[in-house]
This record gives sequence, structure tokens and C-alpha cells, in this order.
Amino acid sequence: MNGSKEGIQSPLSFHETSTTAWIEYTSPDGRAYYYNRNTKTTTWEKPDELKTPQERDSVWREYSKDGRPYWYNTVTKKSTWTRPDVFKSQSTTIVQPHANTNISRDTSRPPRATSSRSKSPTRNQQSLRQNESRGSRSRPSESSAALVDDHQLPRREYRTAEEAENAFIDMLKRYKVCGDWSWEKMLRAVVNDPDYRALKTLPERKSVFNRYISTAQETEREQREHEKRKQRQDFFAMMDTLPVSEYTRFRKIKHLAKDHAAFCAVPTEKERVQLFEAYMDEHIKQLNDERRKLRSNFVQEAVEELGVLPVSARWKDVKERLMEKFGDRLMPILRSENDQSVSMDTLYYFNDSTDPELGLSVLDFMDVYDQIIADAEKRDLSQRKHEKDLLFRQQRLNREKFQQLLKEHSDQFTPSSTWSEFYPQIKHDPRYLAMLGQPGSTPLDLFWDAIELLSDEFYNERKRLELLMHDNKFSMQVDTSLDSVREFAQKHSTIPESHLGYIYQQLIIKAKRRKEEEEERRLRHRRRLLDDFKYQLYDLEPPLHSDTQWESEHARISALPEFKDIDDEKACREVFDMVMERVRERAQAKARKRRDSEPRKRSRSPVAAVTIAAEDTADKRTRRQSDASNYSSELEEGEMV
Repeated sequence: MNGSKEGIQSPLSFHETSTTAWIEYTSPDGRAYYYNRNTKTTTWEKPDELKTPQERDSVWREYSKDGRPYWYNTVTKKSTWTRPDVFKSQSTTIVQPHANTNISRDTSRPPRATSSRSKSPTRNQQSLRQNESRGSRSRPSESSAALVDDHQLPRREYRTAEEAENAFIDMLKRYKVCGDWSWEKMLRAVVNDPDYRALKTLPERKSVFNRYISTAQETEREQREHEKRKQRQDFFAMMDTLPVSEYTRFRKIKHLAKDHAAFCAVPTEKERVQLFEAYMDEHIKQLNDERRKLRSNFVQEAVEELGVLPVSARWKDVKERLMEKFGDRLMPILRSENDQSVSMDTLYYFNDSTDPELGLSVLDFMDVYDQIIADAEKRDLSQRKHEKDLLFRQQRLNREKFQQLLKEHSDQFTPSSTWSEFYPQIKHDPRYLAMLGQPGSTPLDLFWDAIELLSDEFYNERKRLELLMHDNKFSMQVDTSLDSVREFAQKHSTIPESHLGYIYQQLIIKAKRRKEEEEERRLRHRRRLLDDFKYQLYDLEPPLHSDTQWESEHARISALPEFKDIDDEKACREVFDMVMERVRERAQAKARKRRDSEPRKRSRSPVAAVTIAAEDTADKRTRRQSDASNYSSELEEGEMV
């Protein structure tokens, strides 16, 4: 323990036995310490002589903090506020001193510790002697109070805990304890007062002290705020008596109010500057509000004076009217008694309280003009928008009337109708004439829109009729008559009579197209059969020769499956002739190639060379013409061989 610990640590209670020299004491903060009368040493740790057998064998060590005991485990290095089981069975006996117990000053109060491990928890002897010398007869000194326990010091008894708490608080007030006092400072001042022990335990005293300090701090804060508010009010009242403008600086106020009580009441220069700036902010804000209010009233009055102006009103004319009516309300810097402008410096030099900007300016007149012109433009824009809406509504009505005109003639329309057919019927109609020249959809656009809708309607009706024909096994052919279609439609559908003519034409066109497609498929199939027959002739074994005749090969060819599939001997004979022509050309080509490959004596005559070249060119041209005449739409003859 440190012997210089703050506070008077008196043996308020002690523990003594006849078999040991150790004495147990309790410090003012509630912590227990032990004093050895033989070695004159003190220690916070409980000596082994005072421990029970369970405590000696246990790994737990007992300590206290702020008067509250806690236990530390030397093995696990952990501490706990809960009493271990080894300490629950023991009870520490506190032996109170008897009336005949002789307690001397040297033995009842342990001296300062002499070792580093066992240190005294009390203050040094010099402080005790100083406290004894400052003691009075009527009131015991702190040192004498530190040498006796609670039972030997005077104590006042109170009936209730509330009375004891009030007595403790009254004691703090008597000693003028402030919000910035610490517990140690208060303890040194009041430890010997009987009311200090009105509360029996240290935690109770600290709790009441902390509440008292919090209340004192709050009260002191409120007092400081009240003083600052009063200083602010007095400073602002002083500023109201001085000639202040929005351009006034602190150095001028400092010169004018240096002897004023409200100015001197502010303790520091920094606080005075802050109050001055706060006042100037409010003053300028109030001044601007007055100017804004004056200008607002003027604008309203000027607008009422000018009334409604057209958009074409000129600034020059409006300015003359405003100057004639409101010229006396101009700013002082813009006017004087002889209608001459006065400079800002002159105004401030002669009259510092004059507001040179408290009035109107030409800019205010321009604001009025801008507002009036803006209102006129809004009215003009609103009028134009209204007229445009009316025109748009009229154009929409014209389109609706023309659409009604188209509906009236819808029975004359078909999907194939044209504008040139319809125009002569409506060219003098007022509903058509009203549409001419207006923007948006034209009469021609509306006509084609109606034709498109009519085309969709006819298409859907035709599809329904075709579905009914399919369900009722009605075959639509190229030679089907209109009467038969009309009779079927009247029996199985609700298609209008006027639509049947156009639908019948579409059905006939579709039947013709279907017939053409069937014919095309049949021709493609026949060509494929002829091609198969042609390829089969190329693959005959033994193959055909250039001198082969149709009659000699007729029996073998007629036995082919492809010949039987065609079932047309004339067509097969034509294919055979084409194949034979191709075979002969190949034979000629082979013979020519063999002849060209044989060695021969080449003529050196230029005329002979030209003749040979001409013959070769003629042969090539002949072969090309022959190939072109024998060209097939599918595969070329002999290509797959």
C-alpha cells in the first residue's frame, strides 16, 4: 500500500486476537488493512494468522474496492464479486473495544509502512501533526479523529434515513461545497464534522455526495446562463441607444461605450465582440425586413396603379408614370431637396443614423415593370392556349364528321375500292370541304384507314366461311358458281349479302392458285421420274453404244421399273433419243482426243496452221451449241455417270 494515499484513513473499526500481533483496521473508503504491533508494518493482504484453515488451503484471495469485497483466484487469474463456497461457511468476528480497553495512540493507529510490500494506507505523521496544531477546543482535529473509531467520535442520531440524508446535505452546504469539488477535497474538509457520520456507510455518503454535486453543477450552470442572458439584454439595450448603422464596426462601439455599465459588465473582449456581432446580425435582419416590406408594399401599390398593360408596353413609358407617382419615395442617395443625388459618404458623415437604402430605386421600378409584363405575357399565353384548344377541338370534330361520312358510304366500299372511285361522290359535301387545309390526318388518310379496317373485316368473314366449308365438306373449285356459295353462306353463316361478291372472288382466286400449285407439283414429279429413267439408261449393262437403236433395246428398256412408273412410251422415247445423242457426242470426243494424241507431222505453212485453228474453233462451237440444246431443268444428262 502507498502511504501517501489521499484522505485520513482512520481505524474506524479493528479486529484483535490474543494469539496474534495483527490488528484489522478499516480505512475511510471502506477497505480493510492489517497492522502488526511487533514489526510496525501494515498490509492490505490478510495475514495467515487471521485466516481460517479453509482460507489458508484455498486458492482464493479476498480484496475490497469502494467498500465492496471481491475475490481473486490465484490459479485461474480471474476475479468475481460472488463469495466462493470456501468463504461462505466462515464468519469474521469483529471484536468491538470494551470500555476498559487501553488503546494508545501508537498502537491504535499504525505507523507508515517500512517495506515495499506492506505499506501504510494512512497519511504520514507530519500531516497528522499539522492537523493537530490546527485543531480547536470546541472541535476535534482530523488527526485526533483518525485515532479513534466511530463509537468514540460524537454522532448524532436521526429517526429516519431521510433526516440523516438532509443533515448530510446541510453539512455540505455549510462547508460551501461546490460543483467542482472532488470526494477527497470534501472529505478533508468535513471528516471531523458530526454530521459526516449521519449516514453510516461509505457508499451511502458517496451516493448522496454525487447527487449533491450533480444538483450543484446544474444550479451553477443555470446561474451562469441567467447572468449571460442579463448581460446580453443589457448590452442590446445599450446598443439601441447608440447611433448604429449596418456598416458600424466594433471599434466605434468600443470608443462610444467604453464607460457604459452594460459594456463594462461583459468581462472579456471576446464576449463583447460576440455580443456585438449577434446584435448586428439581428439589426441587419430587422433592417432588411423593413426594406423588404417597404418594397413589397410599393410593388403592390404600383401594380394596382398601373393596372392591366398590354404585352407591347414599353419601359420608357412605364418608368415616366412610376417616377411621376412615386418619385418622392426614392432612396436618399438618389434624391435631395433640389432633386440632386447625394453621395453615400455625405449622408454617413452628417447623419450616421440615416439609412441611405431605406427607399425605392430604379431597380424596384424595373421589378414592377417586369412583373406587369410577366402578367401580361401569362394572360396572352393563356388566351393563345385557349384559342388553340378551341381550334384543335374544331379540327377533331371535323374529322369525326368526315368519319361519319365514310360510314354512310361503307356499303359501297370493298377492300379493292380506291379513292378515285369514292371522291366524285363526296367532293361537294360540307364535311369533306371542312377537312381541307387543316393539319393532322387528311381525308385520304381517313379513307385508307377505313379501307384497312374493312379489309380486316372481309378477311375474318372469309376465314369463317372457309372453316364452315371444310366442316360441311363443301369443295370450292374454280368452276363453282356464286349462287351455290351464296346459298351455302345463307344457310350456315350470317355474312352480309353485300360482302359475298368480294368474298366469292377471293375464294375463286384462291382456288385457281391452289390448282396451279397442284399442276406444278405434278410436273415436278414427272420430271423427277424422267430424270430417274434417264440415269437408269446411263447405267444399263451392257451399256448403250452410239449405233444402238430404240427397236433393238425396246424389250430391255420396257422391263425397267422407271419405264413402268412413267407409263408414257413417247416421253420415254424422247429421253432415249437425248441419251443416245449424248452417247454419240462422247464417242466422238474420245475419238478426237485419241486422234489428237497420235504423232503427226506438223505443217510449217502459216496457212495450214490458220486452217487447223479454224477447224478446232468450229468444233468447239458445235459442242457448246449441242450442250445448250440438250440442257435439262433438273440435272444435266449424264452428269451422275
